[in-house]
Formats: sequence, structure tokens, C-alpha cells
Amino acid sequence: MRPDSENIPRFYGSPKIHKAGTPYRPIVDYTGSVTYNVARALAVLLNPMMGKTIHHLNNSKELKKKLESVKLKPDEKLLSHNVISLFTNVPIQETIEGIKHRLERDTTLKKRTSLDVEEIIDLLKFVCENTHFMFQNQVYEQCYGTAMG
Repeated sequence: MRPDSENIPRFYGSPKIHKAGTPYRPIVDYTGSVTYNVARALAVLLNPMMGKTIHHLNNSKELKKKLESVKLKPDEKLLSHNVISLFTNVPIQETIEGIKHRLERDTTLKKRTSLDVEEIIDLLKFVCENTHFMFQNQVYEQCYGTAMG
């Protein structure tokens, strides 16, 4: 999990050509940064916990299938909310607490790693709290949420 270079993550935008005015989706490329290998290792470690709740949906087709069986009463309404800037609006502390809660109940964790829950949480905090990036030769720090990229 050691960094193999000291690249400063770079910020760029990916155009959303399907939206009016073609706004940009902010992306931070962490490849080769100090946190890159740690983040990749954590992703592999946490991946088996993904999709294990009744609230998880893989895609919009799955949502459509679930909604086909929903019967609304005359006084009920089905609401839909468009998530804007999902990654930059993730509350870090609450998310880490949720992950910790899941890790403490994960019966397969010891098979995947020799790290204990607190060590994993410390690594998560390290990755999530080191959110520096470069844009137009200026270094910035993301103050809230997580980076997309």
C-alpha cells in the first residue's frame, strides 16, 4: 500500500453532454498519489460488504422492476429526487461511522485481512481527510464530501 510516486491529484471536468448548457462533472484523478494504493486496498477490502442491504439497487432496471409491484393508495404519492453532486455531498463522519458499524458485524472480515476495525477506520480517515488536488497549477483542499474519480 506504499505510494509508488508523489503525484498531486489533479482536478478536471468531464462534460455532461446530456444536460442543458453542458455542465462539467468534477473529477479528481488520484492515480499515483500518496493515498491511491491505500484507497485501492480499502476498496477491495470493503467490496464484499456492498449490496448486502434490502435498500441496495444495482441499476435503474432493477428499480423499475421493484416499482412495478408497488401499489399506491389514493392518498399516497410516489416521489423521486434527483441527486445532485452525490460524491461531494457525502457526509464523511457519518459514512465512516456506518462503515465501522458494518465492519464490526462482518463475520468474514478476519478471512480478508489481518487489520482490525480501528486500523481500517484509521486508513479510511487518512484517505478521506487527505483531499488535496491541483487545478491550474494551484493546490486546493476539498472541504466537504468525497472526490469523484
